[in-house]
Parts: sequence; structure tokens; C-alpha cells
Amino acid sequence: MTENRLRLTNNSKIAIIGGGPAGSFFANDALREAKRLGIDIQITIFNSKDFSQRGPIGCNMSAAVIAGTLHAKLTRDGIILPESIIRQEIKGYYFHTEEYGIELYKPDQMSKSSIMAVYRGNGPLYSTHTESHSFDDFLIRHVIKQGVTVISESVLEINLSSNRNAPVTVIYGKGGQHNSMEADLVVGAFGINSNIAKKIEDLDFGYIPPKAIRTCQMEIPLDPAFIKSSFKDNIQVFALGIEPFRFASMVPKGNYVTVSLVGSRDLTSNDLIDFLNHPTVRRNLPNNWEMPEKFCMCLPKIVLSHAKNPFTDRFVLVGDASISRIFKNGLESAYITSQLAVRAAFEYGISSEDFAKHYYKPARKLLAMDNKLGAVILAISDFVTRQNWLVKARLSYVEDKRGSWIANHLNTLLWNMVTGDAPYHKILVQALNPLFQIKLIPVTLKALVTDIVKHFFTRNYSK
Repeated sequence: MTENRLRLTNNSKIAIIGGGPAGSFFANDALREAKRLGIDIQITIFNSKDFSQRGPIGCNMSAAVIAGTLHAKLTRDGIILPESIIRQEIKGYYFHTEEYGIELYKPDQMSKSSIMAVYRGNGPLYSTHTESHSFDDFLIRHVIKQGVTVISESVLEINLSSNRNAPVTVIYGKGGQHNSMEADLVVGAFGINSNIAKKIEDLDFGYIPPKAIRTCQMEIPLDPAFIKSSFKDNIQVFALGIEPFRFASMVPKGNYVTVSLVGSRDLTSNDLIDFLNHPTVRRNLPNNWEMPEKFCMCLPKIVLSHAKNPFTDRFVLVGDASISRIFKNGLESAYITSQLAVRAAFEYGISSEDFAKHYYKPARKLLAMDNKLGAVILAISDFVTRQNWLVKARLSYVEDKRGSWIANHLNTLLWNMVTGDAPYHKILVQALNPLFQIKLIPVTLKALVTDIVKHFFTRNYSK
């Protein structure tokens, strides 16, 4: 049995499909593991997207916020972001409901890790900067310096041999010209917005992609002075309690603001216009602001579940195409899944059994199982944010009691909700804290009575 195990050895070849963060994270960690084990490996990344391009063509289409926890991990790994990549260092978050807002502050003020706003591609369409702003481009250049080969062509086909001891054949090319390479291990790091997932399904080893929903993003050019004075280095988060929006964010990035919308259904450009015209949102834009004639916008998909069977002999998927935290921290999920897959491959092996036991199982335990709780928490959050009387009463109370235990507790709870710094099960424990709930009972009852009286008089006077 032991002799038949599939292992990475000296001169093993790894092919990574996708040059986004998941692919670069895997390559970076694999090189470190190989060095630790004293073996030479050859890594090739297939990346058909040019991250040096502006707009959707060069962008992997996300809000691109690097959480403090991920920033600390990257720094630890020797991945130091240059100033040109960091569009803005984020101090905190401002949480808006339809009728009230509250500034959230970092719970751990002693933490040295910073939240960073970046661009996945080289900035918005129609932007005019000269230096590189692309986070994804920076990452792939980082691994190139370490000896990784990048082929800027699309993978057309993957041939898995019926003989598990035989390598995988990767067919790639462009313009009708096809080439091939053999790899001991193939890593799928192509994300949820790639059309290659269908090719992987057709390999018939049981892979089923995650469920997904279409979101909406826009880059708004604004005067840097206005962004600085209005946003105050905060990300604006909106839980308006109105359909079809579940939540939204406005991320300051120097002379642009990235607007990201997540809804209860697939969103459209019309939904974007409706959101930007909402009075609560308009208060965060200049008085005379109008929708520009030309702007950078995309409708990317985000995952709502995890994939089934994202592995087989000599093949494993990481990042969004495998398992990711729903609605939160996609970049860190890419880091976590890549790291788990690397550990499984180098410490145990590259067979289906190895990936099932040492990659998929711990990834599901860490991310997928937590997502089930997340779905419940977000459903409760959707319901609560629709009760304006309740949200306003609780948030205003906490604001008045700023610095108290109850204010700090709610701040931490909301901070973890919007940042993804804590797993959903920890957020649930925080929300259900008995002392927290008991202290809010009189506030809730007072607000309920006030709301009932208000509606009573409104109804009677309107007759």
C-alpha cells in the first residue's frame, strides 16, 4: 500500500491553472515546502489574464480589501506590499442602516496588522496613473522571482490518465496553436468567474462547482480631498433592509471609491443606479454628484456554497472554485485553502485519498461548516435590519454608551460581521451572549412601545 502512494519528489512538475491570488499563494507556499524538504520542483502557472490592464479585462473583479488577519500572514510570509499597490490604509468601518449609522473601530487597538484597500487589476477603466496598482500582478511577479514559470495562454483541456501513476496532460494554447505539458500535480485556481469549471466537471470525477450569485461593482472617480474628508479612511457598509440588497460597501481608494453590492438575487446595472440614488447612500457622495457618462463596472459572481469533490488523483482545486467563506474575506479563503492543499500534497501525498483526508476534510471543517452558521446569521441580520425601530434604538443606545462593555461588545460583533475577522460560529456566540441580550431588553421594549404608539397615532390621524 505504501509503495503505491502518489508523492511529490525531486524534479516533480506542478501546473497551476489561474494566476490570481489562489494560484500565487499555492506556488509561494509550495516553493517553501519544497525547500524545507530539500527537493527541487518545477512550477508552471497558466494565466491568460493580463493583470497590468485597466478595467475588467485585467481584473479578477472583487472589492479587493485585504483583511488585517491576511495582511499579517502575508507579512509573515515575506510578501511585503509596495506603496503603489496599497491604494488606502483602512482605519475602520462606518455601519449604515436606513435610519442610523455608527462608526466601528478596531476591537484590538494594539494589533499592528492593517486593513488594506487594493486593486486586483491595474485600476479602473479610464484611470490614468502610470505606476502599477495591481495586487494580483504583484503576487505573480513575486513568485516569478522565485523561479516560477508563467505561460500567458489558456488551458484548453486536461487529460487525466486512467493509470493513477501516470502524469496529467495539460493542453494549452491560443490562436489555434495547441501545446501540451505533463504534470505530476495540477492545481485549479481559476476562481468562480472562469468558464473552465465546465471542463473540470466533464472530467467525471465528481466535481460540482459551488453555487453562485451575481453581484455588482462600480468604480466612482471622486476628488481625493472629498474622499479623505467624507470617508475618513473608513469603509462605508450599508445594511439598508430593502430588497434586493442584502448589504453593500463603499471602499475608498485614493481618488476612487469601489462600490460593491450583494443582493438576494442576481443584480443588474439598474440595481446599482437604485442603490446610488438611495438617500442614505447619497449622503456619502458630493451634493452635485451625477452618474458619469463613462465608468468602470462589472457583474462578477460570488460563491454561496462550497464545491463537491474538488479533487482526484494528481488534481486539486483551491480558492473560490473549491471552498470559500460566503460573502466575506475571499482573499484569505484563497490563502487558507492553498495552504491546506500544499500541506496535504507535500506531507501526505497527491492521491484522491490524501486530498480527501488532509485537504478537503479540514477545509470543510474550517470554512464550509462555518458557512452554514453564516447563512443563518445573515438571514437573522436581514430580518433585523428591516426593523428600523429596533436597529435605530440599539445602535443609538450603544453610541451613547460608547466605551462601556455593551458598546464595545456590539462594536466587536458588528466589526466581525463586516470584516470576516472572526468565524461565524464565534459571531453567533457573541450575538447570543446572555449579558449582552439582557442589557438590551429594556432598550428593545422602550423602542417597541414607541413604535407601536407611533403607528397607532399615525393610523388614527390619517383616517
